[in-house]
Amino acid sequence: MGFRFRKSVKIAPGVKLNLGKRGASVTFGNKYARTTFGKNRTTLSSSIPGTGISYSKQITKRNKRPQRIAYETTNNTLPDITPNLQEVEKYNAYINMLTSVHLEAENDVNWHLVAEEDLSHLLNEGPNVTSVMNEIANYKPTLRDKLFNRITAKKTIIENKLPEAKELDFEIYQKKQRLKDAALQILTGNSDAWILAITAYAPFEDIESFGSKISFDINNNELIVTLMVGNEEVVPTDVLTLTATNKLSRKKMTKTNYLALYQDYVCSCVIRIAREIFAILPIDKVLIHVYDFGQADPPPKKGCILSTRIYRGNLTNLEFESIDCSDTIETFEHNMKYLKTKGFRLVEELK
Repeated sequence: MGFRFRKSVKIAPGVKLNLGKRGASVTFGNKYARTTFGKNRTTLSSSIPGTGISYSKQITKRNKRPQRIAYETTNNTLPDITPNLQEVEKYNAYINMLTSVHLEAENDVNWHLVAEEDLSHLLNEGPNVTSVMNEIANYKPTLRDKLFNRITAKKTIIENKLPEAKELDFEIYQKKQRLKDAALQILTGNSDAWILAITAYAPFEDIESFGSKISFDINNNELIVTLMVGNEEVVPTDVLTLTATNKLSRKKMTKTNYLALYQDYVCSCVIRIAREIFAILPIDKVLIHVYDFGQADPPPKKGCILSTRIYRGNLTNLEFESIDCSDTIETFEHNMKYLKTKGFRLVEELK
């Protein structure tokens, strides 16, 4: 039996941060009606105390990019290929995953629809009441019900579920009303609501899994995202191939190729961050700073290696499947000094 870890921390009235083995999530509401935003899904849940009746619905599920799925599946042992071939396939899948970070993004959240949603049906015939009414309408007495004159009693048992169902629908109504209130705060530029929404959706799990840290700040109503690249070794320094005799060949990657791959990875992460922010928040620009060790000037010193301000319109017509991320960053407002044979040089943050 494996160990399990879960801890909930109250960060505001009606808001809890949940920490577990598989990551973090944020829950709005209470134990009777709540919404939980996790890294891969958003779930609505309600329950009526003392009745055993509960309602749970998953309303979103994140779609991973194919390159990420391909890499994750290479960890499985495939009986029809040799270990050496599997090692090379895993290496190639890893490279593809590093250079495709920008291809994955949250579905656009329409906070206007959330804010304008008509909830009146939940006060009349919500999902639980509708379910009970359908059960009443579709009830067909069995032969035993007829023989033992239990038809009326059976219908009464079903009908007695209605008060509890109405109460549960009302809990859902209250929860969705709180979500509407949160949507209004987000739409009116409440910075705390912005940060909370990003935290709730937790869209950067794969980037952070390599040791990077992403933090958020607000200055003059502008969202600022800082990416602290956790480890230069996220980009491999070797090249793995198969020889003609199916042996594993491991050679040192040229410095130029390593630096180019590292730049592509960093720029792919930056574009991904912008896409996620614009999907989750109704804002038109985001300022992104990237921090790591400067590669071009010895001795290595940690500082800002890339600073860019990206506008929503910058991404509107991009064909993400075919762009070169490093070249694309140069079309935005940016500070980046990259030398092909030396790598990143430290730069000043954009103001």
